[in-house]
Amino acid sequence: MPDRLTARPRSTPDDHAPTVLQVLRTLNTSPRGLTEDEAAVRLGAHGPNTPPAHRPTPWPVRLARGLRDPFTGVLLVLGLVSATIASWGTAGVIVALVAVSCVLRAHGEHRADRAMDHLRELVATTVAVQRRPEPHAEPAVREVPADDLVPGDIVRLGPGDLVPADVRLLRAHHLRVDQSALTGESAPVAKEARDVPDDDTSFARGDLCFQGSTVVAGSAAAVVVATGARTRFATGHLPAGPRRTSSFDRSVRGIAWVLIRFMLLTPPLVLMANAALRGRGLDTLPFAVAVAVGLTPEMLPVVVTTCLTRGSALLARTHGVIVRRPPALYDLGAMDVLCLDKTGTLTQDRPQVLDAVDQEGRPAPDVRAWATANAWWTLQLADLPAPDTLDAALLDTGDLEEAMAYEPVAALPFDSARRLSTAVVRAPGALGRDLLVVKGAVEAVLERCAPGDADRERLLAEAERLAATGVRLLAVATG
Repeated sequence: MPDRLTARPRSTPDDHAPTVLQVLRTLNTSPRGLTEDEAAVRLGAHGPNTPPAHRPTPWPVRLARGLRDPFTGVLLVLGLVSATIASWGTAGVIVALVAVSCVLRAHGEHRADRAMDHLRELVATTVAVQRRPEPHAEPAVREVPADDLVPGDIVRLGPGDLVPADVRLLRAHHLRVDQSALTGESAPVAKEARDVPDDDTSFARGDLCFQGSTVVAGSAAAVVVATGARTRFATGHLPAGPRRTSSFDRSVRGIAWVLIRFMLLTPPLVLMANAALRGRGLDTLPFAVAVAVGLTPEMLPVVVTTCLTRGSALLARTHGVIVRRPPALYDLGAMDVLCLDKTGTLTQDRPQVLDAVDQEGRPAPDVRAWATANAWWTLQLADLPAPDTLDAALLDTGDLEEAMAYEPVAALPFDSARRLSTAVVRAPGALGRDLLVVKGAVEAVLERCAPGDADRERLLAEAERLAATGVRLLAVATG
């Protein structure tokens, strides 16, 4: 992919650009967006905004893979020997079985690749881009295919949108992004526009959104800083080097080598036995070859390939799982424990409320009721498009009738700076008093409470102990 062009940025900005203005200057763009002509020139230079394409494997290569199997090699050697001694029928049957096995395996891989390509076509998305028809014209927002994005484009993001490229935020309003496909963390991450970014270069940077993440709530305008193969999402999908031999392939090779040893030993033994007992020499060579052929299960490659292909089709039809390499079915079936380093992409990605306790660790239903009321009235009064995952879990398991019995007064949604959400409600009844309910990170809530130093240290230590077990903690306080 070229690095220079006449009307494109002088260089692609790195993640350490100190200010938004410098990012825009480096990209040779402005908050008004690119013109259509500039976007077309950059698209020609950068290429489409897609990850590195998987090159289709030619059919001859697919067929040749089947021939590299040791067991197939055994059959080919037997076929060659059979042809040498003019046993054309045996040679023809062996070659036909090898051909059927190779074709079935290649067809299964080809069908899996076609299914993957079809899925990519189905998930093609569009994005709202701000562009100008001419340099001095007013910018207009229109939907364009995400593949047509280029560095320097100004995009608009809203709830439910897929982040189409790596972008630097220009403006953001209560923006929360799900990065579980990138980091494995199921909880949405708060993002905000910053003129000077922090020093963090990881996915935790609050002023950057990355391709592969999803907008959960809020809205934003952002400038595209990287597309295609230069995004962090694409760099995570680079080839990982030579593929390791699976346990299934190792087992088949082990059986093949056992048969090869028997084949190498059997004909000489048969020839020597006939020479010693009957005085015959090479006249018994056809019989010796027949014995070697009889020791070899010629149908085994066809049976194994057919079973794997059938299993792949059944798995795709019943569970929607596409098997690109049929031998992987054996590894899947032989698996006892699967250890992963991600939580959001392969688990349910849905937090569950386990318990509610007071500061002494005793069960406290009131704590859950206050947390549910905070989640409900924050959602209603702050006019949020949808609750975050933690609030959704509270609303699913809490008593909504009890929460709605309170009379709403005011609410402040969760903010990444405060690290908590606040709701003011009035208790039911004519003499109901106003109740302030705060919910958020343990440290942030304790900072706004007045426990003694000993209690504060004890609660923080208990929070650290529970967090080490994988439990996500929310602190609730009222006043």
